[in-house]
Amino acid sequence: MPFSTKLKYYLNRYILESMQRKLMVTLLLVMMVPLLIFMLVSTHISRGAVESSEISSNQSRMELSKSYIEEQLNWFDDFLFTALVDENLVPSITTIDNITTTNSFNTQSYIQDKLFALYNGNDHILSVTLTSYEDKLSYKVEQREFFVTNMKASAHQVAGKDSMFSVNSSTKSFTFGRNIYRFEDQKLVGRIDLKVSFDFISPIAGNLQSNMEESIVLVDSKGNQLFTLDENGEVALKDLSSLLDQQQEMNYFTLNQDYYFYQEMMDKRIVLIKVVPEEVMMVGSKHIGQTGLLILLISICFTIILSIFISNQVAKPIVLLTKKMEHVEENNFNVKINSKRTDEIGILQRKFKEMIDRIRDLIEKDYKREMENRDAQFLALQSQINPHFLYNTLQVVSGMALKKGAKEIYEMIQKLGGMFRYITNKRGDLVFIWEEVQHLQNYLYIQKVRFGENISIDLFVDEQAKDAIIPLLTLQPIVENSFKHGFESQVEKGFLKIDIQKVFDEIEVVIEDNGMGMTEEVLQQLKDKLLTDSYSHHRSIGLKNVDTRMKLYFGREYGVEITSQKSQFTKVLIRMPYQKGSEHK
Repeated sequence: MPFSTKLKYYLNRYILESMQRKLMVTLLLVMMVPLLIFMLVSTHISRGAVESSEISSNQSRMELSKSYIEEQLNWFDDFLFTALVDENLVPSITTIDNITTTNSFNTQSYIQDKLFALYNGNDHILSVTLTSYEDKLSYKVEQREFFVTNMKASAHQVAGKDSMFSVNSSTKSFTFGRNIYRFEDQKLVGRIDLKVSFDFISPIAGNLQSNMEESIVLVDSKGNQLFTLDENGEVALKDLSSLLDQQQEMNYFTLNQDYYFYQEMMDKRIVLIKVVPEEVMMVGSKHIGQTGLLILLISICFTIILSIFISNQVAKPIVLLTKKMEHVEENNFNVKINSKRTDEIGILQRKFKEMIDRIRDLIEKDYKREMENRDAQFLALQSQINPHFLYNTLQVVSGMALKKGAKEIYEMIQKLGGMFRYITNKRGDLVFIWEEVQHLQNYLYIQKVRFGENISIDLFVDEQAKDAIIPLLTLQPIVENSFKHGFESQVEKGFLKIDIQKVFDEIEVVIEDNGMGMTEEVLQQLKDKLLTDSYSHHRSIGLKNVDTRMKLYFGREYGVEITSQKSQFTKVLIRMPYQKGSEHK
């Protein structure tokens, strides 16, 4: 089955076929769609706002960190400059013709003390170097050791009184250098260099890092790493200069979904970079989204409860009213409808109740008219005497008169007279079962005389059933059909069984013969006629009359049931409630 067909099937079965579910789904859609749209839009806006806020915050912190680093760099530069104002420093590195061994030793000791004083001035200073261009000597303090080296070649001299800044990516350090000029002639006589590790920015980087997943690095203009806060924070950046040139004044760029904030220092020779992953950058937006999702779930639960409540208030009474209609459709007009509501549904319930009451009244009136009509038909039936039956009876009587004495003729006439009296003298339509059985016995006597040994009759009447009431002429028309339609043309011996018993609170009358029976088609036609309300002068008038009067007096659940099989049997079951005759006589 295609998916669309399957979807349509389940949609029709579980939603569209139920007004209550359709109303519930409609309410959910009406309430949830705007809420979902609002949540999506607000999440998008909050994401942008959080991103903008985080960018602005990181830019401010980067600018502040840059100020701290530059302040530290200036401190190292100023610290180096203090060495130049020493009046004994220039003479110590200037050649004197009459120098003695003692003076040379004193000069070297002074330089050693001077360099150690600079070396110990800060824990991050790696080395201090003093170069004498005239003596071609280099004095250096490194790793708490003092070294004096002869320069084989002339040292490269760079003129200028400003400090010189250089970066060494291999040692991850920087150097501040200053030239030494003789005051008298302003001749360049030497140079002093201060080599410092970039680790001095570690506390600044620690304050700059607000999340363990962020990375703080310091690189040179080529992207070589000079400092990193931790080993996991190493960042390899290629083409750093091109990336920085593209950003102009924004001071940040995005790469591989990460945010890179940077600050350039010392004429762009060093760059401080902070790398913030996207998940860290959007952690505030994530919290907002989670809060919004929680609010959405609560709203969904509240909406579902509200939709169920509203659908029950609107659809449930209609569903109950529909079930009441189904009961009415099954001819049950005793349904109870509570109509306390004052809205349109309450009006519908009251109108339906009024309609049921009106239908019940009309049915009762129609039943009364139908009963009167049946009584008239029954009176007409009482006034009719079957000519065929009279003819056969008279033939039997005349034959007996020829063959036998007056006693048999007398018996026959007595039975026939009893039948006529029973039919014509009764003024009500309800009689005792024992009276109906007595009339039936008169009829069976005549038929027994008529058929002789060709018919066998078995009649049983329950003693508990004799005092119950039954409509007049209920049994004889059914039994007469057995003789007329079952035994008339039958060659074999006929058998007729009549069984009247009290079963619980009902009376059951079973009349069964082994006559000609009926085909399934004829039997179905007869059953259909019993279900119709029309009256016909068909040969089934006896069955129809009995069934109609049973339903009129006792209710539609009672009446006549018939089964038959061609050339086998015909069985008629009459069901009625057990009611004592004293209550109706």
